Amino acid sequence: MFITDKLLTDLIIAITTLGIAAYFYIKHKYSYWTRRGVPQIPPTFPFGNHSISLPKGISLGGLSEIYYKEFKKQGQKLGGVYLGLDPYLVITDVTLAKHILTTDFSSFVDRGVFHNKKSPLSVNIITQGGDEWRTSRSKFTSIFTSAKMKYFFNTIKKCSDELESNLEVLAKDGKADIDIYEVMGCYFTDVIGSVTYGVDANSFKSPDATFRKLGRDLFGTFTLPFRFALFITICYPKLAKLINLAGFQPNVESFFKNFVPEALENRIKNKEQRADFLQLLIEMKNSGVDLTTDEIVGQSFIFFAAGFETSSAVSALMLYEMAKNSEIQQKVRAEIKQVLSKYGDLTYDAIQDMTYLSQVLNEAMRKYPLLPSLHRVCVKDYQFPDSNVVIEKGTAVIMSAQGWHRDADLFPDPMKFDPDRFEDKNAKLEGYIPFGEGPRNCIGLRLGILQSKMGVAEIVKNYEVSVSPNCKEPLELDPLTFVLKTEDPIILRLKKINK
Repeated sequence: MFITDKLLTDLIIAITTLGIAAYFYIKHKYSYWTRRGVPQIPPTFPFGNHSISLPKGISLGGLSEIYYKEFKKQGQKLGGVYLGLDPYLVITDVTLAKHILTTDFSSFVDRGVFHNKKSPLSVNIITQGGDEWRTSRSKFTSIFTSAKMKYFFNTIKKCSDELESNLEVLAKDGKADIDIYEVMGCYFTDVIGSVTYGVDANSFKSPDATFRKLGRDLFGTFTLPFRFALFITICYPKLAKLINLAGFQPNVESFFKNFVPEALENRIKNKEQRADFLQLLIEMKNSGVDLTTDEIVGQSFIFFAAGFETSSAVSALMLYEMAKNSEIQQKVRAEIKQVLSKYGDLTYDAIQDMTYLSQVLNEAMRKYPLLPSLHRVCVKDYQFPDSNVVIEKGTAVIMSAQGWHRDADLFPDPMKFDPDRFEDKNAKLEGYIPFGEGPRNCIGLRLGILQSKMGVAEIVKNYEVSVSPNCKEPLELDPLTFVLKTEDPIILRLKKINK
């Protein structure tokens, strides 16, 4: 079949028409904020206001801080950006953020995190919205009370003892250079594996232990196709749902979809009783709470995934800052020694008594926020207080915790590591939101704090920590990752304290 002059002309006209239509469509989409009187950063197709074509995760922490700084420099309390073609509202003003997170929460219930209901792993308390989220939150809030932290404590203590034993091996000549991020990753993988599923993850004994490998795959081992899939979920979520993207690596999804139901079945069949999250879910189900197997899979998975990576990162950075600031380290060690003389061991009450250690942890979470970017979606049209700006239902909102935490107007000399900022434990520091704020704050914050303080205390009470000459400085945060992570390993030198 030959292309005639007429057919060729018709084809050129059709392509030109489509090109012109696409141009004006994109131009119209990219004028969304301008048409609403909201200042915007000029976008570029197809990325919008970012250039991360193949991300190593879906966090917008680094990007949101860039947006924050740009609009704050302009003196704006809010401004518009685009991810792909979708408009996002960036909030720089802390007061407006409080309206979104707390005061007017009913208008911003949803997080807008991509999920596909065909994948049980992606449907959980983090991704769920509306009534689904309210139901889940009411079911699981009781699992993370102070009383339940005592319930989990002996399990965590066993893992901290294992951490101490393995450090003894690593520092067999009295000192050792270690990748502290990897060491804390192993410790927290063991903690969360035990607390969530009642399994011995064996992260220290085998570098290829199942749960440790899954953790690395979740947050570090991204194939090129999967990184492309993440780009689609970030910039074109509607297309991602249309083509049925799951949002997780196939091997990770396959493991948990099989492992959790089998663990449940074995636990019930053998009538095992363990002090873990799975046991509490079984008891909830037995008491008449409506829990499907898929729901148990999704919720237990997210507590595993969210529980170890964020805690290991902030604990590693906390130890790095103490290695850089010997006077802070010495003060923490003196407090640990004093508290241990009272309690005899690292008990639950002893950990609660370590107030200066809490200050150091708080400062670590300020300088290196666990949740660098907070996202919400407007669920009904909303007008900001004392403003003519009205945002439509379905509009996504970005708030940069990293921006606030590192803002000199809120925290003088923000890059200085200064635990004394938190000396007054009753003070409410403006812009400090390490676990989010309002009804959708982090449900597992108590567990995160407890396990972090346990792990760090175990190290500092036994070792002097310094920065190894093999550590690449200054540390740079990886802007493309899902969670808080440095681009290079954090190499610290541990020297055994003679007692």
